[in-house]
Amino acid sequence: MRKLFFQCLLIFFSLCTVAQNKQIDSLKQSLSAAKEDTNKVKLLSMLSQRYTWSFVDTAIMYARQELRLSQQLNFESGIATSLNDLAGGLTTLGNYTAALDLGYKSLSMYKKLKDTLGITFALGTLGLCYRDQGDYVPAIQNIREAIRLIKLKYGGDNLTVISGMLSSVYERSNRLDSALLYAQQAYRQRSDWTGLLTVLGAIHSKLGNYGSSLAFYRKAIPLAIQGNAQIDILDALNGMARVYLNIGKTDSAIYYAKQALTQKWGKGYPISTLHASTLLANIYESQNKTDSTLKYLKLTINLKDSLFNQQKTREAQGFTFNEQLHQQELKQQLAQSELQYKNRLNVYILLGGLFILLLVAAGLWRRNVYKQKSYTLLEKQKQEIDLQKAKAEESLHKLQSTQAQLIQSEKMASLGELTAGIAHEIQNPLNFVNNFSEVNNELIEEMNNENDIAEIKAIANDIKQNNEKIAFHGKRADSIVKGMMQHSQVSTGQKEPTDINALADEYLRLSYHGIRAKGKSLSAGQAGFNATLETDFDTSIGKINIVPQEIGRVLLNLYNNAFYAVNEKAKQQPNGYEPVISVTTKKLNDKVEIRVKDNGNGIPQNILEKIFQPFFTTKPTGQGTGLGLSLSYDIIKAHGGEIKVETKEGEGTIFIIQLNC
Repeated sequence: MRKLFFQCLLIFFSLCTVAQNKQIDSLKQSLSAAKEDTNKVKLLSMLSQRYTWSFVDTAIMYARQELRLSQQLNFESGIATSLNDLAGGLTTLGNYTAALDLGYKSLSMYKKLKDTLGITFALGTLGLCYRDQGDYVPAIQNIREAIRLIKLKYGGDNLTVISGMLSSVYERSNRLDSALLYAQQAYRQRSDWTGLLTVLGAIHSKLGNYGSSLAFYRKAIPLAIQGNAQIDILDALNGMARVYLNIGKTDSAIYYAKQALTQKWGKGYPISTLHASTLLANIYESQNKTDSTLKYLKLTINLKDSLFNQQKTREAQGFTFNEQLHQQELKQQLAQSELQYKNRLNVYILLGGLFILLLVAAGLWRRNVYKQKSYTLLEKQKQEIDLQKAKAEESLHKLQSTQAQLIQSEKMASLGELTAGIAHEIQNPLNFVNNFSEVNNELIEEMNNENDIAEIKAIANDIKQNNEKIAFHGKRADSIVKGMMQHSQVSTGQKEPTDINALADEYLRLSYHGIRAKGKSLSAGQAGFNATLETDFDTSIGKINIVPQEIGRVLLNLYNNAFYAVNEKAKQQPNGYEPVISVTTKKLNDKVEIRVKDNGNGIPQNILEKIFQPFFTTKPTGQGTGLGLSLSYDIIKAHGGEIKVETKEGEGTIFIIQLNC
């Protein structure tokens, strides 16, 4: 196990030998002949780790196979290792949110198994993930804890690798003295470690020792080529570009940055592409080359959005999860309160009946002797029953209050469903505003330096057109924000003229983007969600009097159910099935009809009559409260309209809403 752990850490820092390709071929041959047992799990883990720093897609493929086999065998140690292998591959790809989730699950399993080596392995993986996303405090804490555990029980080569990891974190966080100390300790033991050579090159570059820096980078590249450690090649190329820029050799800096940007391995290591594009954008900006600056600046912005805006996704996911948890707790409280109330009522009725029977029997038996005494006891019992009845009524009132709170929570939970979609929608106009603003600044500078009146007018006309586009996208962002605020407000119940086509289209796109954003947070191995959206809106409808917040909630609920239905069918039929959601509006005399159609699995006939009942749901526990369609039914009825459903098992479902014009 110690040997396996050491090999894993070496792979995470690209410590490959010349014979690595032969080792991979040997592992593949062993894998093809292996039985479905724990030895095959270990072979899959070794292959995943050897590909993590070269062909990461292949590494993730082997890690998924490793996880599936471990789960089939109920091999807990293999499950923990496969989760950690997946976390390492996702870190290289820049999917830090999923990597941290899997890394902490792996750490928890290793702790449960009391596997010290596994714990240090998971801590190192988490440290590298935090390092790559620039969160250095937890990165240092995790790796220092790994060093502490290794010093307690092990040492040697394991300590060398962990020291190299820590030096890379200190270099990224510009704590150069500490970085150099740990790097030199590791270098004395492993002078051919390509990952460590790139770290030493970066440290000396920041210290101004450019000659030493280039020497380390040049030494790293051939070793990395031999060892099939492609991402170390990319780091070395980016590092040399930064050194040449610092010493004033701009052409060389551009050459090496473009070399890093065009390597075929770059798509598996997006952070390297980000470094190269940022460097090129800065160089071309200093040279006043606008087109080239914009080209690489856009690439940089897109990469930063994909790599570092995942905190917003985590916050949106956290909000939705907490809301679902709160609804589950309310539902449990409601069920418990109902049970307690029924039990108390039955006990009171039983006790009351027994007391009355006893009193009547005693009165008949000793009517003449105890007539007055029986009457007193009976009156006292009546008062006791009245008191218990009052308590029961109070409990019922509390129960009804709890139910009302649950219904209100369901209404407000739809805001959480919209959060991810709104974030996606609002990002597009903001990107346009930012880009056109930057272009206008450049045009203004160009106009200030221009003497030709005709050229100045042409530039001014371009600025005007850009301002019109900025205003258009600004209004678009404003409308999205207003729509979100309107949705979050408590409805006043006042109807107002509303464009039903625009409302239906807006909530369709927000629901779709919300579902797609949720798909990105799924565990490794699940594909992203896609569906074809079809709309056919009757433009002759105009505006109708409705409460837009309420009808919006109805549409959002129907859309979410439709996307859930086609997504479930896509899981069952991964090949040859294309999810389609269609929305149509049509004017029928004095009514407006809205149809929401999906090509999912349909609704079974035996539950069709129950779908509008409160708390009825076919979704798994935690994914639905059963209030969505019930509330939608009540909202449409309150508008004087009608909601119907048409379905065919295996082919799909159509929800039909009719509202008065």
